[in-house]
Amino acid sequence: MLMPFADTSRDNFPQDTIKNDTLRQESSKQESSEKDNQQTILDAKVDYQAKDSIILSRRKNKVYLYGDAKVVYGDIELTAAYIEYTQDSNIVSASGVEDSTGKMIGLPVFKEGGKTYNAHNIRYNFKSEKGYIQKVKTEEEGGYLHSSVTKKHQDREFHFRDGKYTTCDADHPHFYIRISKGKVVPGEKIIAGPSYMVLEDLPLYPLMVPFGYFPIQKKRSSGIYDPSVGEENKRGFYLKGGYYFGMSDFMDLKVYGEIYTKGSWNANLDYQIKKRYKYTSDLSLKYDRLLIGEKGADDYRNNRGFEVRWTHRQSSKANPYSSFNASVNLSSTSYDREFSENMQDYTTNTKSSNISYQKSWPDSPFSFNGKLRHSQNSKTKMVNLTLPEMSFDMSRQYPLRKLNKSGRSKWYDDLQVSYSADLKNKINSPDSLLFKNTQFSDFESGFQHSMPVSLNFKVLQYLNITPKASYRGVLYPRYKEKHWDPDYIDPNDSTRGRVVADTVEQMKYAHSLEPSISANISPKFFGMYQFKNEKSKVKAIRHVLTPSVGVSFRPDLGNMTSKYYDEVQVNNDGRMQEYSYFENQLYSPPSSPKKSGNVNFGLRNNIEMKVRSKSDTAEKTKKIKLLNNLSFNTSYNIFKDSMNWSPIRISGRTNMFDDNLNINFSGNLDPYALNENGNRIDVSEWKKNQRLGRLTSFNLSLSTKLGPDDKSSSDNENGSGEDEGRQKQGYNPYDYFDIPWNLSFSYNLNYSKRDFESEVKQTVSVSGNFSLTDKWKINFDSHYDISEDKLSATSIGIERDLHCWSMNFRWVPVGYRKNYRFEISVDKAILKDLKYEKQKSWTDYL
Repeated sequence: MLMPFADTSRDNFPQDTIKNDTLRQESSKQESSEKDNQQTILDAKVDYQAKDSIILSRRKNKVYLYGDAKVVYGDIELTAAYIEYTQDSNIVSASGVEDSTGKMIGLPVFKEGGKTYNAHNIRYNFKSEKGYIQKVKTEEEGGYLHSSVTKKHQDREFHFRDGKYTTCDADHPHFYIRISKGKVVPGEKIIAGPSYMVLEDLPLYPLMVPFGYFPIQKKRSSGIYDPSVGEENKRGFYLKGGYYFGMSDFMDLKVYGEIYTKGSWNANLDYQIKKRYKYTSDLSLKYDRLLIGEKGADDYRNNRGFEVRWTHRQSSKANPYSSFNASVNLSSTSYDREFSENMQDYTTNTKSSNISYQKSWPDSPFSFNGKLRHSQNSKTKMVNLTLPEMSFDMSRQYPLRKLNKSGRSKWYDDLQVSYSADLKNKINSPDSLLFKNTQFSDFESGFQHSMPVSLNFKVLQYLNITPKASYRGVLYPRYKEKHWDPDYIDPNDSTRGRVVADTVEQMKYAHSLEPSISANISPKFFGMYQFKNEKSKVKAIRHVLTPSVGVSFRPDLGNMTSKYYDEVQVNNDGRMQEYSYFENQLYSPPSSPKKSGNVNFGLRNNIEMKVRSKSDTAEKTKKIKLLNNLSFNTSYNIFKDSMNWSPIRISGRTNMFDDNLNINFSGNLDPYALNENGNRIDVSEWKKNQRLGRLTSFNLSLSTKLGPDDKSSSDNENGSGEDEGRQKQGYNPYDYFDIPWNLSFSYNLNYSKRDFESEVKQTVSVSGNFSLTDKWKINFDSHYDISEDKLSATSIGIERDLHCWSMNFRWVPVGYRKNYRFEISVDKAILKDLKYEKQKSWTDYL
């Protein structure tokens, strides 16, 4: 055995000092004469045990522990193959031993205050709490420190010589920072002397620094981000950096940005606050200035853009009766195209935001909702803001139902009453004009409340009849009066006369009581065809047919709403047309005083097939959906003067090949023909062209997800790289090295033909990833516009897991945002700035 601190062979001890191999800690505690002196010096007992044997030497006052030896003193625990404990001086020494092959086994492991030190030799004084350690390895908050010689001090700080600091967990690290000497303050910092980088045992002396500082604090602390410098062809030299404010354990703030020598710059702010069982809030503000080229040049860019992202999620445990949540995604139209680094941003045309507050009262049917909403379209450059939108509601109540009533209910017990009140303030404006000289008249505002009373009952089991009466009142901020101007001359075709609408900025309240009745029937018909041939794989086909017919009628309202309507001349022939004073406003005007009625028709189809699946023990059947839904819907206006039929709406969806292929389609058939000018006329398309209707629009989408199993496909769909627990720190979300492959494909067809001209748009999207090995990952995402024969928004990524390092390559080869980025970086966040990076910005391709 290897015993480096003393001659501990058994021949040097009297026979009566050698205890049996089975002697344990219990027998050692009985040596009271040896412990009395020890307990007067130390604050706690020293307990020890060994699996092989314990040898006591009265002459030297030492204890020798062999085989899985263990010494415990307070929160200190030392284990090793061999331990020597001197009771007079309270010094303990530990080391490993050589096995039959010459390999060291049972090396010492020293634990104190939650810290663990792995070493070759350890000498420690329980009284002074100082120690001397050879070849130690310890973990310091995500990093590992190796040293040849270490001295531990009473305050748990220690100095070391000939050290290595790394984030690699291997016994022989793949890379490390060689430190000549240093000091460790546990839980706070590592201070290093002259140091240099070593990569795969190759010293990189040019990367030498005179001193180093590694923060290893568990708590948050403020500090400067390590700045970085570089150069781009178009924007010039740049400086990147920022500052981190560690405000508290549940709140922090990051301020960072970039500045370029040719005038471009950006500033960013990220704020996060998280209170357990209350709420989580994240705020991101970004402002960018892009200045490229000389004014008048082809590549000249002088753009500004901003982005605001805010998410606030209240915990359901915070308050069961009220909640506040926010999801804000707001940006200038040019931001996504010119500044965003996310490819999904500059391929998305729409954005929306929603801030909401909900309040309910216990044991009450009343509730309140308040919202601020936003939506924008980057193609049309229009922004729609609703601020605010408030509603007060009463849920359905049954006033004729008696409490604790027993027996069969009456038909009138289902009489229900509800109430709702809404207030909105809304504006739809080009983003360039939003809040620039905006006036109150630019907003659409209004208040509406209603109280419907209805009753639903069945007749002959299938026929549902619903009589209803609803009081509705609306407060409008303005109204319009129309008149015919016979003196106007159109400058384009010199025709005379036009309808003029005068807007009166005055509040008006309109109210009405509108009775109505509706009836609908929707039976189901089942058809089954069974295959008699037992050898046929198909056992049966079932068809479910669901027709529906609904009739609604509202009587003539007479004076209840006629005061809100008038007639105006619309041509030189004197033709008159009815209009409402409140048309084209936020809330629809009261119903026309004329009676109305509609007959609605619908037909829904569902087709399924049963297929035999033979096994060794029994015959089983599998259900396959051939057609999930195929629906036809239209309506007929009873009291309309002409063109009473509405367009026929066709929609359907199905899943094929074990639900791996999703097919959705929809279209509209107009039953009326067109004249030579492309206008609809009161002549059926069947009568004019022997067709059921004109196809005015059609949409078809096909999508599929393929993978080695359902789990991999669903994981990719739901997470799409958002699995933070497995994500490499500081990089993008493609770290699923255990997924062999998956592939997503989609095809979209949009057809429209309003008159004689048709328009067809077709796009194909493909995305996926696959792993060549456990360490290699390749991902791609591409979109192709068939109509324009153009490939756009394509990205390719290659990743390599290098154990303690990772390699990432991202390339956008085509499109407006062509760029590439190559990076090799350390995985752990504490050394995240230790990396090699090569990139070419999209601005360099302009």
